[in-house]
Amino acid sequence: MSAEAKLCAVTGANGFVGSCLVRRLQAEGWRVIPWVRRPATETKAVPFCLGQEVDPSLFKDVHALVHCAYDFAPLRWDDIVAVNVIGSQRLIEAAQKAGVERIVAISSLSAFSGCRSLYGRA
Repeated sequence: MSAEAKLCAVTGANGFVGSCLVRRLQAEGWRVIPWVRRPATETKAVPFCLGQEVDPSLFKDVHALVHCAYDFAPLRWDDIVAVNVIGSQRLIEAAQKAGVERIVAISSLSAFSGCRSLYGRA
């Protein structure tokens, strides 16, 4: 990577997959901005909760977005859709509006046609 390393936003950066991804991206020379629910005060993380509006200006200078956040708190289908499905759509639309070059959404092995779990269906 060049001296001017590209910037990647990672949602769910405090989770297992997200934290592994952050370390890997940094090892490959990327600058990473973690998007997390409760950022530590000493970090430059972006406070982010799925389901909320996303300001496209939060993606200033971001070249890539990796979305691996999921909120397990909602238990009713309508709430799961509002938070996780529509929330993910809002996030991706804001990134597109801001001109983010690459967007990756990480899913789960639980997501398949005919899945019975609400998590997999979402």
